[in-house]
Amino acid sequence: MLSETLLVDAGNTRLKWAFSQAGVRSPAQAAAHHAGEDLGAVFAQWAMRPAPTRVLLASVASPALAEALGRWWSRHWGVEAEVVESRAEACGVRNAYAEPRRLGVDRWAAMIGARRRFSGPLCVVDCGTATTIDVVDAAGRHLGGLIAPGPGLMRAALQGNTAAIGAETAEPGDDGLASDTASAVSAGALAATAGLVERVVRQAEARFPAGVTAVLCGGYSADLIPLLQIEYEREEFLVLDGLNVMAEGGQ
Repeated sequence: MLSETLLVDAGNTRLKWAFSQAGVRSPAQAAAHHAGEDLGAVFAQWAMRPAPTRVLLASVASPALAEALGRWWSRHWGVEAEVVESRAEACGVRNAYAEPRRLGVDRWAAMIGARRRFSGPLCVVDCGTATTIDVVDAAGRHLGGLIAPGPGLMRAALQGNTAAIGAETAEPGDDGLASDTASAVSAGALAATAGLVERVVRQAEARFPAGVTAVLCGGYSADLIPLLQIEYEREEFLVLDGLNVMAEGGQ
């Protein structure tokens, strides 16, 4: 039987995972979480599987979540997680940060996943709790990136800091314009995110006239697609793809 690796992407609000054998990743699964809580259903799924040989964890979530996961893996499978960190260079990507570990590991893994799938310059967009955008040249050199609040955080900021908006969210019309306040907040947050993504991609295209591949991932990526006026590729679980590449190469 081939050895199996569990790949885990612990984000701020969602836990994503997949299993890998000989470099082939299983379909990804995802579940919402709150710190180290609400993991019972995930643990129940894992308990029905044989113990993997390795566990690779990329986490930007709270320490409480990583601790809860680590305790379960150790107790039930006897496996200690390998906690992935951003490096100066790995798997064909060179980090732009002077202190490489300060780059979010989710961004690092997403760039590595994108580099494996696509050639040429890249604009890697992760649309989650935060929206992150990173540009990578054809040689794999990370040129830097941007971080902004994701659509959900934008809505929450307005709802929490204004008196009359209210907490209910609704959907804008087909033209993107809203006729009620809740819909206007949702539409504005998505439009702001789409505008940011388009601006950075256009700037990258000006820098690389031969072309740039924009790669979208993350939970909000599907919501952005109807608004984008650029060409793109969507790989929702790109961080897991990057972890899979790292697992092949020993990180």
